Amino acid sequence: MFTLSKIVAVALASSLVFASGVQAKEISVEEYVSTLVTQTVQVASQEIQYGVQAAVLTATNSLSFNEEKAYVAKVIITDIKAVTDIKVVKAAKNEAE
Repeated sequence: MFTLSKIVAVALASSLVFASGVQAKEISVEEYVSTLVTQTVQVASQEIQYGVQAAVLTATNSLSFNEEKAYVAKVIITDIKAVTDIKVVKAAKNEAE
């Protein structure tokens, strides 16, 4: 979260430097910062909501009121881009052979 605020500060400073010559619409710094803060709060609240959902799902999956054995499902999250990159590399190797 702290790195996000650094990125936002750098983006704000660079946009003010580069856009000082031409502006299509003039807005106050207060409005601009307010918009950035609103977006940051929305992203943070969404990340917190996802974290809570993951914790609840994990706890629910581990809890059983029956005397039977409860099996906890193993969930693996795979990045689509990484899988796509691996497939491209494998395809290139197959074509080379």
